Amino acid sequence: MAGEVERLGYIGVGAADLPAWEEFATNVLGVAIHGRGEDGTLFLRHDKNHYRIAVHPDPSDDLLYIGWQVANDAALDAVRRRLADHGIPFEEGGPDLAAARRVADLVTLEDPSGVALEISHSPLMDYANPFHSPRPVRGFVTDDQGLGHMVMTVDDFEASRSFYREVLGMRISDYIERQMGERTMQIVFLHCNPRHHSLGFGSGAGRGKRLGHIMLQVTNLDEVGSTYDICYERGIAATTIGKHPNDKMISFYLRSPSGWQFEYGYGARTVDDDVDQVERFTVISEWGHLRPEGGRYGDRRQAAS
Repeated sequence: MAGEVERLGYIGVGAADLPAWEEFATNVLGVAIHGRGEDGTLFLRHDKNHYRIAVHPDPSDDLLYIGWQVANDAALDAVRRRLADHGIPFEEGGPDLAAARRVADLVTLEDPSGVALEISHSPLMDYANPFHSPRPVRGFVTDDQGLGHMVMTVDDFEASRSFYREVLGMRISDYIERQMGERTMQIVFLHCNPRHHSLGFGSGAGRGKRLGHIMLQVTNLDEVGSTYDICYERGIAATTIGKHPNDKMISFYLRSPSGWQFEYGYGARTVDDDVDQVERFTVISEWGHLRPEGGRYGDRRQAAS
């Protein structure tokens, strides 16, 4: 349908300690630093795109904006019409912001929680300087599946689900529901391409950071194991290796210098809207994802897969 977002293109985060991020990105994640902004912003890259994650000097140590992408200028025009039809206010990004984000054109808006969103087309590809992992890591799954996925907390679950489905055109993959005392914690996972989910969220107003984690998917299971070893030795592994029931990814979680987490994984299944049905799961992990302090990932209030 016209006006739907097609992939997670880039993410902007704030960081109080940029030197720590530079060391973490290259020596732990195995992504490259592909330039710096005048203010010191680090551009992190793990494929042919100029960058995928922008780490800005900002004391929040949290999510600053999400960059969704569409195919071309006609698709962005369809986004404008769709936003107008739903009564969603938006602004033109303008040439300066487009240049800063390395895209041809974009619009900006907010989701129901006030999260800054940018929808753009035609990201810059730097084939003159191919991506080489500094660790090295053999490769990451991106292309038509976007940079990976992200999970965050939202202020109003129902309003957010309606917004991302009806306004941005994302489709529900499945839910994970956990009983937490007298209340049920519900997380919804949405896709906009074959990746099982590009976005997941649960209700968490006023409960810490907005950003739960960003997932990077590698092309070889050995990369998960070797990266886990690095994180274990550094004391930053947040969980053991485990497997999720919904996307079937084998992964582990690690702490970033800003306090929120990365998921580092392999082998996630893709989705087919003509075949797959929406399912509901009651566990976050089939096995593994054990926390060093005891218990399993998600036993406490925490965003999942």
